[in-house]
Amino acid sequence: MGDGARSVLVTGATGLVGFEVADRLRGRPGVAVTATSRRPGTAPPDAVPWTIGGEPRPARLDRHWDVIVHTAADVRWTMTPEQAHRANVATVAALRPLISADTHLVHVSTAYAGGLRGDVSSDDPADYRNTYEWSKAGAERLVRELPGPVTVVRPPLIVGRRADGRAARFAGMYTILRGIAAGSVPVLAAEPDALVDVVPVDDLGDLLVETALRPPDGGTAPVVLAGGDRAPSVRAAVEAMLDGLNAWRAERGIERLVAPRVVPPESWHRFFLPFAREHLTARQNRMIDLLRVFEPYFSLTGPLVPTRRVTGVEDCVRASAAYWADRNPRLASLRPRPWRGAD
Repeated sequence: MGDGARSVLVTGATGLVGFEVADRLRGRPGVAVTATSRRPGTAPPDAVPWTIGGEPRPARLDRHWDVIVHTAADVRWTMTPEQAHRANVATVAALRPLISADTHLVHVSTAYAGGLRGDVSSDDPADYRNTYEWSKAGAERLVRELPGPVTVVRPPLIVGRRADGRAARFAGMYTILRGIAAGSVPVLAAEPDALVDVVPVDDLGDLLVETALRPPDGGTAPVVLAGGDRAPSVRAAVEAMLDGLNAWRAERGIERLVAPRVVPPESWHRFFLPFAREHLTARQNRMIDLLRVFEPYFSLTGPLVPTRRVTGVEDCVRASAAYWADRNPRLASLRPRPWRGAD
C-alpha cells in the first residue's frame, strides 16, 4: 500500500454489492483497497480469503484501516435464527478488533431492517418479516456500539447495473425470474399495484464509494437508497423482467413466456391455494412455499421513504433479466409446459 493512501477494507468481495464496491475503488488515486472473500475460488486474485466470524482473521488484516465497507452478508430470507445471526451479526463482531476510533465503518444493511415495528430496537424475531431482517436489525444495533464513526446504508432489493444489467451474483428477484423461465411460478401472490422497490447495483456502489471517500458527517440516521413512491408496481416490475427475458429469447427464435398471474394474497390463500395443493406435485408445492417469502414485500401498501432517491429502474430490470439469461442460457431457453397436477 502506498504511503499516504487512504486504506479501505471491503468485505464480501464476491458478493453482488462487494464486487461492485471493490471494482469501483480499485485504481482510484489516493486509495489503497483490500478486499476479503469467503469464496477464494471465485474471488479476485488480490482478495484475502476470510470466512468472517467463522475463522480467525488473517494476520495481514491486522493494521489500521481508514475505512471499512462491510458488505459481507447472507441475504436468504429462509435462514434459521442461528444461521442468520452467524452470517449477519457475528460478522460485525468479528470486525471489532480492526476498528479504531478514527475508522469509518460503512455498513450495508437493508431498507427493511425496521421490520414490522419500523425500528431496529427489538430482538424478537416475531417483530420482523423474516430472520434476515431480524439479523440485519441486530447488526445495526451492534455497529452503533463500535468505537469509530458509522454510516448505515439501507438498500431495498438489488438488481444489476443500469447500462448492461451486469451482476456478480443472482439473488432476490432473480429467484422469481429463474422460476418463471423454468415454468415453476404459476402465480404471484401480490397486490398488483403495490410498489416493489429495487435499485441498480451501480447506483448503490456509487453511493457506498462516495460515502467511503468523504469524511463522516457525524450523523446517525441511516441512508435509505430507494425509489419510494416512484418505485414500480409489482405488475410493472414483473413485466419488465419478462420484457428483458423475452427480448433475449426472441433474438434466438424462442417463443415468448407469459407473465404469471398476479393474485392478491388474501384471495390466493383463501380460495386458490387450498384447491391447488391437492392437485399439484410435491415439487410444485415446494416452489409455492419458496415463493411465499416474497409476499410481505409484494404487499406493502406504504412506500419506503428515501434519503437518496432512485428513479427509472424499469430499464435496468430489463437489462438485468437479459444479462441473467446470457449467463444462464440453458435455463433461459426452456420451453416450460403448463402446470399440471400429479396423475
